Amino acid sequence: MVTDKSDSNDSSSPHECLVTARWLSPKMLMTASLVLGLLLGYLASWIPSSLPLSSNTTSSILYDEALVTSLFEEASQAVVEISVLRKPNTTFLQSQSAHGAASGFFVDDLGHIVTSYHVVNDAEDIKVHLHDGRILSATILGTSPADDLAMLQVDIDDTDSIKPLVLADSDQIKPGQMAIAIGSPFRNFNSVSVGVVSGKERSRTSVLLRPIPDLIQTDAALNPGNSGGPLLNRQGEVIGINSSVEIVSSVQIGVGFAVSSNTLKGILSELTVRGEIRRPWIGISGTPITKSISDSLNLPTETGIYIRRVWDGSPAHKSNLRGDLQRIPTGQGDIITAVDGVRVGTITSMVSYLNTLKPGDSITLTIVRDKKSMEIDLILDPWPDT
Repeated sequence: MVTDKSDSNDSSSPHECLVTARWLSPKMLMTASLVLGLLLGYLASWIPSSLPLSSNTTSSILYDEALVTSLFEEASQAVVEISVLRKPNTTFLQSQSAHGAASGFFVDDLGHIVTSYHVVNDAEDIKVHLHDGRILSATILGTSPADDLAMLQVDIDDTDSIKPLVLADSDQIKPGQMAIAIGSPFRNFNSVSVGVVSGKERSRTSVLLRPIPDLIQTDAALNPGNSGGPLLNRQGEVIGINSSVEIVSSVQIGVGFAVSSNTLKGILSELTVRGEIRRPWIGISGTPITKSISDSLNLPTETGIYIRRVWDGSPAHKSNLRGDLQRIPTGQGDIITAVDGVRVGTITSMVSYLNTLKPGDSITLTIVRDKKSMEIDLILDPWPDT
């Protein structure tokens, strides 16, 4: 247990600072005034002129309020609230249909709306609430459960009223840059929160238990109802689709994640014409190799992906890849060091590369087995539903 010394009332604390007061002589007062004047002059020269000097200023240290206000007024016209009626749930203590609400945004003027897959999964009825008060029925055009993305379609006559959002190049964002989230948290329609890009290339698992690579981490406040809404840069372009938050002991801790706009770009056209997008599957579970893992298992390399298990009937199984849980023949699993010549050191980096391919494509794995490097070819399968 760690004790915070600042909360201690122990008068015998060795860190206690005792201050006594006494009268100052005129000479001491003059010296003190001179020192104080010099100090104030130094501080005045150090304080940036951009800091707010009165309550009437329209900017803050964190962000430009005028910029965020104008950005919200423009971008919020493309953001919608999505109401979902799910299939009846007859499990114990719940026998009524489940209602849900989340967010989405127009990506063109043809009525196409992007949202999160988990928002519309198992939906029986979907309604979309536009910024001007209209409520439209929506249908699901395409989904990518592995990426937590979905495309909806609404029929709208006056396409001039739709101002779709532009997708940015999420590879160009940097930690520390402004991040603005717009959505309907707790059904508070078109709410805005401001933060920064906290990190890039994060990873969390989808509903299919497949890693979603290249996630954007942000400290912009995300709450239930923000899912599917846009995460914007200071130009008002979409850098991510808000997807999830980190929860510790049932408490949200201010760490949110968004699917990168480049992930959406890669499948955008498919989402408008296909039912469900299936990502590639090799059929292994593995661990990124670190020095400590390499030392403990006496591995011949300190980089790569160490195969722990090979799933029966998978492409990896058909190509005779070995996992250490099979204990064949030496008890050590194969180590994947590259895919099609592209070096991989983490599961995320391998999944990112596989996302450029499709089921049915052939790949060549460079592996280390029994301290010897070799190549193995396999044909990718679709990622299984379960």
